[in-house]
Amino acid sequence: MSNLSFMKNIHQNVFSGHKRLLIYTVVFLIVLLGHYYLMQLPFESFRYIRQSTMSMLCLVCLFGAFMIVTQKKMHRDDMLFVVLMIITGSTNFLSLVKGLTTGYAGVVEYKFMSLPMLIYGVVNAYIFLLYPLEALRPGWLTLKRALMLFSPTFIIILLSLVETNTLFTTIPVYNNWSSFINELSMFSVLLRLLILLYPIFGVIIMLRYRKSYTRWCENNYASMENIDIKWLSDYIYANLIISLSCLIVVFSNNIRSVLMHSIIFLCFFLYGFYRVLFRKSPYPNDYFKEGMNDWNAQIREVEQTQTDVTLVLDNNAILIKSFNDRLTNYKEKLEEWMETEKPYLRKDFKLIDAMEILPLNRSYLSRLFNEGYGESFYQFVMRYRLEESKRLLLSRPDLKITNIAELSGFSSISVFGRAFTQKMNCSPLQWRAEQTERAEQLERAEQLKES
Repeated sequence: MSNLSFMKNIHQNVFSGHKRLLIYTVVFLIVLLGHYYLMQLPFESFRYIRQSTMSMLCLVCLFGAFMIVTQKKMHRDDMLFVVLMIITGSTNFLSLVKGLTTGYAGVVEYKFMSLPMLIYGVVNAYIFLLYPLEALRPGWLTLKRALMLFSPTFIIILLSLVETNTLFTTIPVYNNWSSFINELSMFSVLLRLLILLYPIFGVIIMLRYRKSYTRWCENNYASMENIDIKWLSDYIYANLIISLSCLIVVFSNNIRSVLMHSIIFLCFFLYGFYRVLFRKSPYPNDYFKEGMNDWNAQIREVEQTQTDVTLVLDNNAILIKSFNDRLTNYKEKLEEWMETEKPYLRKDFKLIDAMEILPLNRSYLSRLFNEGYGESFYQFVMRYRLEESKRLLLSRPDLKITNIAELSGFSSISVFGRAFTQKMNCSPLQWRAEQTERAEQLERAEQLKES
């Protein structure tokens, strides 16, 4: 392979690996520039565009919620997103009605560090947090846990009431940065800063459980193409963008700043409606019903599944005996099955299919790959599929890359191309050409040696 081709391939890999990061960066810049330019609009233009945007947002949210309810078999995470859409659509509808009657289209007044606006924002941040938690851990979000997550918001509202009724006769008003900074030591200022931290708290929770969600999916599925990890990543990033936009609205002291905020919500719900409508949860029903931790779910599976794993209780600890003793035997049976039956060639191959030859439940099958091979089920299967593809590339030069991807068990040519390039640092066609050239050189060398 020439140096030019190699460099071109490296550039393609870099772009592919960082494509989402580039998209996120572009969105971030668009939001900043959008806020800047829209805040320069004449007031009449601002009012017209704002009302038009709110009307579209109201329509998208209420009609989208109706479509999801009528067109999809609902799970709890879907219902939470529907509730989020209904709340957003309803508040925008009320804002429009208020605009027609009073001339001010907004549920709260958008003033510099306004306490009612901050409380309204933190309640919205809480509602936005519920959907990904249920999507990442189905069944975990009980009423008790939902109330616990709401407790910071409740405490903030309670403190604001105490502040108003005991420390001041009216809610303190700050008109600009200078008046706000001059009062930094006051309780009212600290309270407002505390409110601004809540959305960050929500994003941290989402990021934490997104990692474990990805790990669980890789431990149970051989293909990530139909597992909607990207949508949840987009949702978390959207929360960051919305939080950033909120900060601009809070600190700008310019009512026109809410226009970009409304446009962000409109784009978010247009995209979110589409993704939620077609999204499927990878988890079994009620898998996390007993807790946020995989361990409780694993214990329940052990109790409900007939296995040959011996469990010994000792000071409330579960000691796994026969699993570790038979790990080598399990690996031998698994590898023999993979070589002879080649189940990895099935596009829908998943972890529980290994129950055909191993008397283990889902949790212990996952441990077999993690502890026995030091890799996830997804990585294990990918290794076999790549080896199969390399064999076909050399033995079947008549086959196109599309055919090789399909015969190797990959769900699409794009998935095959990314996986192969990431592993081999070159495309399948380049690898085939290199190996063919190398084989020809060896053959010529052998012929020269014989002569």
